[in-house]
Amino acid sequence: GEIQRLLKDTFSISQDADFIVHQPADHEDVYSYEYEDGPGPNTQNLAFDLKHRSNTPWNAKILDILLEELKKRTVEEEWPFRRSDGYYKAILEDRYKRLRTVWRAAQPKVTAKGGLETAAEVEERLIAKRDESLKSKYLHRAKVLEQVIELKKDGEDKDLPAWQWLQKLIQML
Repeated sequence: GEIQRLLKDTFSISQDADFIVHQPADHEDVYSYEYEDGPGPNTQNLAFDLKHRSNTPWNAKILDILLEELKKRTVEEEWPFRRSDGYYKAILEDRYKRLRTVWRAAQPKVTAKGGLETAAEVEERLIAKRDESLKSKYLHRAKVLEQVIELKKDGEDKDLPAWQWLQKLIQML
């Protein structure tokens, strides 16, 4: 909850899918910070280096900035439960990994003809992947319901009609 709110405030995203439009850090800025005496991430406009994992100096610095902001919020908002820095850092790293996965999936891929996908082709691919995922979830749930009903029939459970009603409802969807 609170980490999601922090990411929403920082990157203007309400859900992970919104991160596909994130503009990654400029390669020259990242290189300058990591190998020279560059200034590092702009705290007013944070941008991850999405070509790399969370453990690079650039991305680690951004995660540290986010951690400090989170710690500041715990004090200012008087959270009833406070966790260790390590706990928050692990969650932030996991969220970066998920956001990076979403962003990378939305990047144009090389087509069979050797060119890059157009924006429409990327969108079509992402919609097809989402539809496949939803169908898989539906089929799994339908199969579980079927198995529960079979078990209920054997035991002549009193709640069998409720499970059968739920199965009909799922089939109508």
